[in-house]
Amino acid sequence: MGTPFHFEHRFRAPSPAVVLAAYFDDAHRDEQDRATDIARREVREDVDGPTERRRVSRVFPRRQLPAVVRAVVRGDLSFDETIVWVKAADRIDFDIRPLLLDGRARIEARYQLTATGPGEVLRTYAGTVAVDVRLLGGRIERTIVDDLERSLATAAALTQAYLDRGGPA
Repeated sequence: MGTPFHFEHRFRAPSPAVVLAAYFDDAHRDEQDRATDIARREVREDVDGPTERRRVSRVFPRRQLPAVVRAVVRGDLSFDETIVWVKAADRIDFDIRPLLLDGRARIEARYQLTATGPGEVLRTYAGTVAVDVRLLGGRIERTIVDDLERSLATAAALTQAYLDRGGPA
């Protein structure tokens, strides 16, 4: 079942294509990773085709597991992230699989960009966090959603600042 989430951010940008170009700019991604406490990211696959772009990464956050979770599971907060940019739809589909919990945790999300007016683009990031751990699953899901909300707000502010500075070359 899982815990649903839905976050929206508006960007001052001429089109969804400009925001997507920012998303795939490596220097901008590195800046966002630093601001959202990601220690490192290993891009394992990046295939840019005519209709879609698929990137698979292993991501290593700096932060540690909360004490309540450390008492129950071992491991760190690293995760595998598969994103697929469906170019014609201005959409990125996310499949995020934390390495701890042996596959019993998953985040599925959709990052949709829509032009909502002259010079304005709406980013909707919606999906579900599912953690199959008896008694604690719901609590862990809510913790992940709260962390997503903070991280996405930070990333949105950085993206806007990046766009304001002139954005992708």
